[in-house]
Amino acid sequence: MSIYAIVQEKGGSGKSPTAMHLGYALSYLGEDTLIVDFDPQATASQHGQGFDYAQTEPTVYNSLVALKPIEPFKLQEHLYLLPAHSELEKAEIELPKPGAFYQVQLQKMLKLYSQFKHIVIDTPGSRISIFTTLALTAANVVIIPTKCEISHYHATIDTLSLIEDVREGLNPNLSVWGILPTQYEGTAHHREILEMLKQLRDPNGNLYPIYDEPSRKTTKYNDATSMRLDVRSLDETGKLGLYWDRVAASILAGKIVLDVV
Repeated sequence: MSIYAIVQEKGGSGKSPTAMHLGYALSYLGEDTLIVDFDPQATASQHGQGFDYAQTEPTVYNSLVALKPIEPFKLQEHLYLLPAHSELEKAEIELPKPGAFYQVQLQKMLKLYSQFKHIVIDTPGSRISIFTTLALTAANVVIIPTKCEISHYHATIDTLSLIEDVREGLNPNLSVWGILPTQYEGTAHHREILEMLKQLRDPNGNLYPIYDEPSRKTTKYNDATSMRLDVRSLDETGKLGLYWDRVAASILAGKIVLDVV
């Protein structure tokens, strides 16, 4: 089982589209894939279930707190969803009890879904949520989507700091696949921030990997969410589907080849 955490502390960075379309791409390989909506805002659940998502019971909250499996929602062949809604917020109060090592709760829960080859975790865009730490503790690999804007650049630095904290303690085996630039428009500002992202280094002085093909901004991602579709089905050129296939292939390979040494 491979577990991928999609993490960025600033909202609007493209985490949910990344989680969903990576999930779609992995499912086309014929391997059962589970998307875990670990964000109380539940964008992934809206994408998968439509506007009735808030009436879903049980949800990932019930599985997380009780450590019992629930039936995942089938999106298509080989692709499933553990849905969420605002009820998940209660876990932030219920899990952190005195003496409880709650940081491994998600790790324990995901063992209940060992039938899946790939698990993709969508997380909140918040610096104060426990769900991001739980996801990083449970994951094998972390993927950091970010817009090429100055506020997202600074949020990426904070996100990488959190990741390194988790690697030093809760999950030393966590691998950083890298930074995935999203909603890219090719403006002077976007190009400048992209170059700044390429200079970010880990505590050992090594450059963080950054995927060399930014995800371009398009309204088709919003359309895909509202229509409950894979974005590739809305793109007559086929380029968007091929893009996510390439991202998935790079993630499965376990590395990004850096163009700067």
